[in-house]
Amino acid sequence: MSSIKRGEVLEVHPDPSVGEEIQKKRPCIIVSSETFNQNSNLAVVIPLTDADNKKEDIMHIMVLRKEGGLSKNSIALCDQVKAVDQIRLDTKLGNINATTMSKIDKGLRAVLGL
Repeated sequence: MSSIKRGEVLEVHPDPSVGEEIQKKRPCIIVSSETFNQNSNLAVVIPLTDADNKKEDIMHIMVLRKEGGLSKNSIALCDQVKAVDQIRLDTKLGNINATTMSKIDKGLRAVLGL
């Protein structure tokens, strides 16, 4: 259990993964609440992928280079929401701003039917 916070971007090691699941070490956004993060050994994350040749939509949110400490424009994959053990969490890169988190919240609601 740790002091990770919602909206932080951390590198995550999701492997082993299968099928359509996100693979290899990559930046992810913490979307679980601080209460959950402090009382569980898990964290709920949304992985990021390179934005090249990809379009933003309600479930795929653009995160511009430098936001959250990212080195390139990226897409937050709300349709790949995943619980990971906090052991998989690595380097903190930065934080996502409130406007982007609001879009991610809408994406999560669309994916989860909330």
